[in-house]
Amino acid sequence: MKYIIDNYLENYDYYLLIKDISYINAKKLIEFVNKISVSQNVHVGVLGDIPSYCSLDSGILLSNSVIQELKNNLDWCVKNAYSDSDDVNFGRCIVHSSSTPCSNHIQGQKFQYTELKPTFSFEQDFKDLARNRQFLNSFVIYPIYDHLLIYKFNTYFAAMKSIAIEDKISNIRKSILSMEHLGPSQEHDVSWPVGNQMGNRASGRFDILRWKYFNETHTFFSTDFSTVQELKTDAKFDIDRIINVTASNIIGNSQRKLKFKKLLNGYQKFDASRGMDYILDLAFIDIVNGKEVRKRIEVCKPLGKVEILPVPYVTENTRVNIILIIDLSKKQVALDFLEQYAVDCMEKKYKTFLMVALLYNYGSTSKGNGDIFYDIKQYALTLADKYKKYQSKITWLSIRLPSNVASIELDPILNIAVTDLCIKKFSPESLILFVETGIQLRLDYLNRIRMNTINQYQIFSPIPFVEFHPDIVHMNDVKQADTDINRNHGRYDEYNYNNIAFYVRDYNTMRRTAENSIPITHSDRDIPSILKPSKDLPAMSLFEMFVSFSNVHILRAVEPALIVKYKDINCNSTYNNNIFKLCTQSRDFHLGRRSQIARLILDYQTYKIHLFT
Repeated sequence: MKYIIDNYLENYDYYLLIKDISYINAKKLIEFVNKISVSQNVHVGVLGDIPSYCSLDSGILLSNSVIQELKNNLDWCVKNAYSDSDDVNFGRCIVHSSSTPCSNHIQGQKFQYTELKPTFSFEQDFKDLARNRQFLNSFVIYPIYDHLLIYKFNTYFAAMKSIAIEDKISNIRKSILSMEHLGPSQEHDVSWPVGNQMGNRASGRFDILRWKYFNETHTFFSTDFSTVQELKTDAKFDIDRIINVTASNIIGNSQRKLKFKKLLNGYQKFDASRGMDYILDLAFIDIVNGKEVRKRIEVCKPLGKVEILPVPYVTENTRVNIILIIDLSKKQVALDFLEQYAVDCMEKKYKTFLMVALLYNYGSTSKGNGDIFYDIKQYALTLADKYKKYQSKITWLSIRLPSNVASIELDPILNIAVTDLCIKKFSPESLILFVETGIQLRLDYLNRIRMNTINQYQIFSPIPFVEFHPDIVHMNDVKQADTDINRNHGRYDEYNYNNIAFYVRDYNTMRRTAENSIPITHSDRDIPSILKPSKDLPAMSLFEMFVSFSNVHILRAVEPALIVKYKDINCNSTYNNNIFKLCTQSRDFHLGRRSQIARLILDYQTYKIHLFT
């Protein structure tokens, strides 16, 4: 009791104390307590040898108010525990503390239980026991000395509950069908399955949901940009399960006269308001005559009940530590970023800190006026001194790259190594935000970083809106200073993982887990050794590394306040086929919409015709 009082006194309305020789039908118990009020003391159970005391064998249900009164009398209860019976000692304690004797009923509800005979045999006696209404309504069954018997009881009650739910659903569906004609004439169509959401009703051709074609190994035309994709892991498991369950259902309905042969065609559609719909063309063999029988089946996996998940409390007062990685090719855009950062964050007194990671090529000068990043360092010092009274700081970290590396974008492992070196400079409670050049840090974006990144619970990787090539998009008009979120001006780049926010503690935990696959970088002298195994990449980005090696939640969502200006992307130095594929894909997607590129090609062809005529 002392342990319950110390740890759970404020958490629950009721407490059931019971020995481990009993089976509890939890659903029946919940139904019982939901029908009684906590406004009065509750001391309910099976009356023991002394009628004022309950038996612990069958369980004692106590309200929080009784436990509160027990709290002040624990010393008395210990001193007066002179009986050999736990029922008597504990019952005396409850009655002394609350003046509430044991009762087998309360507020019109009776404590239902079943006491098994000492000679009870499941195989011989359960059939008769299952016909007993008191047994079916019991929420405590005792005594049970064989743990396998508890599993058998639990299986039985779970099956009975499932059957009752199925019957209830069936009756509701029949009721819906019988009342269909009572509704408006334009609403006579009943959804399938009956009682489920009708699903999306497209207002135009752009809102029509896509049906994806699949077979047992691949899916086809899942997006506008892919033709075929192999089914793996969860997607493969889901398709196999749908086929097996559907085929088993048809075989059962045919009285086992059919034998499943293969899947002919499969179509899949996800509707966020309804769930997942499937259309399956299945081939069976008729066992009687050996002929092939083809059936088209529609399958629906409805969405479950929406739940609100509690998350740890966060505020918008957390300091955001921003890290920007710069190599030699980004000197000018880095200066532009610092200028914009001063206007957006330092001048407006946002609670931020900026670290610039300067990546020096092998053999380049890093000191004095010959420093290749001299302009960046001087400008950072100027800004830090200008806004010193606002406690807004800018610092830098110099990292020397090995001789065979020139750009960080084309080697994800190098990005992870640089992150290791940067993170060492921060405390475990620090909130880190990695950014890229060509963005504007707005207050609403920073606040979403603070709210969506939760220490030891969740990381956040926003999907930015990336501008198209300005010469293609703005051929016939003037580019505005601020880009509108418009499909003609850019696209949300789901392949961009450059912006990611997390807490240092979560990163350190993840890196310890991933250390065997990707060694931790302690200094820039370790970088050459970590790049050796990167031909076979265990992760293509920090985001993928969190997905693979961390247990925290991963939040990935579009961010309208994060707009990235167009950049020229050079993929020529890539050594890994997967990286090269992603690089060229990103470069091509950022040029413009297909209609804009098609117009450019047609204009060029027209220009060539006029040029040579």
